[in-house]
Amino acid sequence: MPKNKKLKPQKQGLLADNIKLITIMKKLYYLQENIQYNKQKAFTLVELVVTIGILTMVVGIIFALYWTSQKFYQLTQFQAEMLQNSRVVLERMNREIRQAKEIVTALSQSPDNPSSQIEFQDGHHPSPYDYLNSLYYYIRYYVSTTTGEMHRQYLVYCFDECSQCSNFFKWNDIQIINGNTITTHPCVLEDKIVGEFIKELKIWGANIITIVLQLEKSSRQIEIQTNVFTRNF
Repeated sequence: MPKNKKLKPQKQGLLADNIKLITIMKKLYYLQENIQYNKQKAFTLVELVVTIGILTMVVGIIFALYWTSQKFYQLTQFQAEMLQNSRVVLERMNREIRQAKEIVTALSQSPDNPSSQIEFQDGHHPSPYDYLNSLYYYIRYYVSTTTGEMHRQYLVYCFDECSQCSNFFKWNDIQIINGNTITTHPCVLEDKIVGEFIKELKIWGANIITIVLQLEKSSRQIEIQTNVFTRNF
């Protein structure tokens, strides 16, 4: 068999150069593939703008839904608060007017000219003012036009100054002294706030007294009406 012949140095140099060239071409090929792959993965400017636009729209929708739900919750809370407030006020007025011995305020018989307050003689035990030993105690409900608060006054009537009064009379009692007619005047024992958010109070009627409360809070308004059947007059 013929023996392997050794390559000449010139041919060995050409083979090494070819191997280097092939290696460089492979590296260039792989580099080109990586560049194309990275281009496919990257965002273009148009895609980036569209993505930002969609994201902004989604965030805006979420914020609008959140704001609407919060606004609805707030309005619901306002309405519930006003309903609770009106219920407490009307229940107390209903109970006390039902037991009243006499209505002091001249009430209209129709809703065309309602009163904005009501005063009547208390028909309950006058605690804690029974120590005064008066036969006549009166309750007055009215609304402060500046604060929108419902006030409940507890009072008696005197001829003397309130600080010196020890004898108490009916609201319409009179005295004639030296030909002069003197009427009683109210002395307030207490003035308490029993309700708030009251925009208007309307009262009318005789044996059946109608009470209308209009309440307002943060531009939200409600109107509640009740009828009171009096027992003692």
